[in-house]
Amino acid sequence: MAEILLIDDMCGVRRAVTSMLGRAGHVVTVSENGTDGLAMLRQRRFDLVVTDMLMPGADGKDVLNYVRELPSRMPVIAISGGGVGMTADGALRLARVKADGLLEKPFTREELTKMVDRLLGNYATGA
Repeated sequence: MAEILLIDDMCGVRRAVTSMLGRAGHVVTVSENGTDGLAMLRQRRFDLVVTDMLMPGADGKDVLNYVRELPSRMPVIAISGGGVGMTADGALRLARVKADGLLEKPFTREELTKMVDRLLGNYATGA
């Protein structure tokens, strides 16, 4: 069981991902925007972060930059379905350097849980 922070501005995505991860035995804390997500990251430690790349205000790039400045290494999965003026591929390309995993919306429960398990396993073993 891992404590996972999910940051996404779309209610339907938050519900679906929370359900997927909850069924896999994880505890999910939800933030509906990057600003609140960053505040949560400043208050406590999570085992993994799942963040949308394109959100109003603070976005996935801001979240990735903050997490990468932390002394402890926390895996981050960047997700995107695209948005105004940018495709999902373009948004995920921005995340490629700093994110540990990339998923284009819509993704399946299997794709998400496999990636979460792989990343948590890698970080637990220091790989």
